[in-house]
Amino acid sequence: MTTLPNDHTVRNDMNFGAIIGRADLCDEVVVDAVKNRLASKNRTEDDAGALLSAAIAGDGEAISFLRTIQVPAPTVRLAMPMQPLTRERRGFALPSIRFSWNRG
Repeated sequence: MTTLPNDHTVRNDMNFGAIIGRADLCDEVVVDAVKNRLASKNRTEDDAGALLSAAIAGDGEAISFLRTIQVPAPTVRLAMPMQPLTRERRGFALPSIRFSWNRG
C-alpha cells in the first residue's frame, strides 16, 4: 500500500508506532511518549487513549500531534540497498596528450 504524505488513512493492522513511521516501537512506548507530550502541554494523561484512537481512525490533527512526540532512537538496523562505490565511465576515451611549456 502506497501512502502519500497528506494521506491520513490508517490500515487496521497498524500499530501506534507505524503511524509516525516507527513500526519498531511497541504500543506502550508510544503511549508513554504521548502521555509525556500531553503533560508538557498541561493536558491530562487520560486524553492519550482518545488521541491514539482518533489517530487510528485517521484524524489528521491527531496524527500530526503524534508526529511531535519524542520517541527513543531506533534499535533495529536499517535495511540499506547495495550501491556501487565506483562510477561507470561512459562515452569514448580520449588519448592523453601532454603539453610541455619547457622546450629544450
